[in-house]
Amino acid sequence: MGAPPAERVNILVVDDRHSKLVAMEALLSELGENVVCVPTGADALRQLLEREFAVVLLDVNMPEMDGFETAALIRQRPRLRHVPIIFMTAGSDETRALHGYSLGAVDYILTPVVPEVLRTKVKVFVDLFRMAAELRRGADERVALAAERVARAAAEAARRRAAFLADAGKRMAGSLDFESTVAALLGLVVPELADFAVVRLHVAGEDNVTAFPPGHPLTKSPELTEVMDEVAGSLRTKTLEDGPEGTARELACPVLARGSTGGVLGLALERGRPPLDAATVMLVEDLCGRAAVAIENCLLYREIQDRDVRKDQFVAMLAHELRNPLSVISSALGVLESLGGREEPAQMARRSVRRQLQSLTRLIDDLVDVARITTGKITMTRAPVNLKDSAQRAIDALASERQPEHLIELTGHDTWIHGDSVRIDQILTNLVGNARKYTPAGGSIRIRVEPEGSDGVFEIDDSGVGMGPAVLAHAFDLFFQGDCSADRAEGGLGIGLTLVRQLVELHGGSIDARSAGEGRGSRFTVRLPCCAAAGADDPGSTAGETAARPRRIVIVEDNEDARQMLKALLELARHEVHDAADGPAGIELAAAVEPEVAFVDIGLPGMDGYEVARRLRERHKELCLVALSGYGQPEDRRKAVEAGFDMHLLKPVDPERLSAIIAELPARRGGQVANGWVGGGLA
Repeated sequence: MGAPPAERVNILVVDDRHSKLVAMEALLSELGENVVCVPTGADALRQLLEREFAVVLLDVNMPEMDGFETAALIRQRPRLRHVPIIFMTAGSDETRALHGYSLGAVDYILTPVVPEVLRTKVKVFVDLFRMAAELRRGADERVALAAERVARAAAEAARRRAAFLADAGKRMAGSLDFESTVAALLGLVVPELADFAVVRLHVAGEDNVTAFPPGHPLTKSPELTEVMDEVAGSLRTKTLEDGPEGTARELACPVLARGSTGGVLGLALERGRPPLDAATVMLVEDLCGRAAVAIENCLLYREIQDRDVRKDQFVAMLAHELRNPLSVISSALGVLESLGGREEPAQMARRSVRRQLQSLTRLIDDLVDVARITTGKITMTRAPVNLKDSAQRAIDALASERQPEHLIELTGHDTWIHGDSVRIDQILTNLVGNARKYTPAGGSIRIRVEPEGSDGVFEIDDSGVGMGPAVLAHAFDLFFQGDCSADRAEGGLGIGLTLVRQLVELHGGSIDARSAGEGRGSRFTVRLPCCAAAGADDPGSTAGETAARPRRIVIVEDNEDARQMLKALLELARHEVHDAADGPAGIELAAAVEPEVAFVDIGLPGMDGYEVARRLRERHKELCLVALSGYGQPEDRRKAVEAGFDMHLLKPVDPERLSAIIAELPARRGGQVANGWVGGGLA
């Protein structure tokens, strides 16, 4: 006769959702035990007082009495103190998990559960309960002691598991570098859990495979490769059983993030090492979940960096495309001014074009500079700068623009700071322009420049429209406009004050904006570190004093309008000008006419301006090479120097500046670097 059938063991499931109770009852029915389902903690206590249960599956989030409160009440009963409790929750808060373990829980399962895993866990406690019942019939004290030891061991294992996962999360989240995060994952697995591990991730349309340790014999394991291929398709953990029942020597686990697979982690053991048990498999699954989040964060960060690079490229290309037509307009305007036409309508038209050209050029420069500063790519050449002289230059630079009449008063004393003269002028020009823009006709603008302690102070106070508290709080924010109505009188992109603040801070200074309210004017105060005054023997520019004698010039430019306008402008200045539309033609032309100076566009089709410069420099050692470009970043200037250019000019080139440059050519060819040449940092 066979052994009598074993008495069914009670399993208690506590959850406030009826649908989940039905699902859990069906899931656990395969164990052949008595599954009791109740919807509240009070019902659970009543059942536990009436009969014995092998294990309690307890939902954490329940109304009225949650799972933690229920567990605490259960543990208060001496008879129920050792009943195994498994918490079930959809949250993955490790602090809450540790709280559950402190209440005597033996496990903390995240839902939705894996049926096989849950049944395995429950079966362990069912078997323990049945064994305890059999032993209790012979020796109650020994059974109680054994159960206590099992519970303690399970709790300790759970504690170690929680500690391992917490440390793993910190190590993988310690860097946003993709390769470092993958290396951290493999370092956690080997040798702690396995002898060999490989991660296969689908990144940017390609498979990225990393194995550790490299060159291990298991790298070519066909069994592991096959298991990983299965997991990539099924998104379910797979094991290759090769040991006692329920254990495995190879395992593949999906790396899941937000419900989609990002890849597969494969593990393998060498012969002689104990195989992977169910607890280790569950630990690997939890580890993969955390790894998926860390890896996805790395990929998102990489995408942000790529977009930032593309944004910089777009801004540079936009500036280049805008500078080309502005260059044509600038040259055409120079031609018109050279030809005369003194009638008032003609003069007024030229002044209007000049004002709009200057406004567009400043707008492009500001836009590009903001992009450079935000990515840390701006460079500065510092020297002693007289802040008062810079303020006067800012006033003079805007004098030609058509603006309402203002009373502008500049007071103070010479104040020397250590800074980039071009950038300091840019700061003050923006602030003066901003004051003029928002001050009605007849208003006043007072500018004060003084040394105060260790700082040089530039303060501009206007009687304009002022700013309310809401506008004042965002005055320096990028793209912020105080007046956003469709009919606002003043244009702009809202980048001027942002650029001012960034440039001031790059100089180690500070800027402050104040206003008593709308209609009561504004005050901006800039503080920059002072320095000693420049020596009286500092070299000054003599470009304006040198007459530009006629030169033989070659222009290499593919833009027909730009080439013809520049040629006409130079010919009106009595220079002999030859032009070519591409690089090879320009090289042949230079060989034929032996020019003294060549203006070469960088963005030529086919053979670019850099290659043209290199070939011209090989044949014409004394030729002055000037690069014309819509790109003005430090990298562009560096490439111009390496290609052999003497100067890098940013489009559009002011006709007066062009005349000064040609006048400086003898000094450059004589071995002295004239003011504004590449050696002097002109962009």
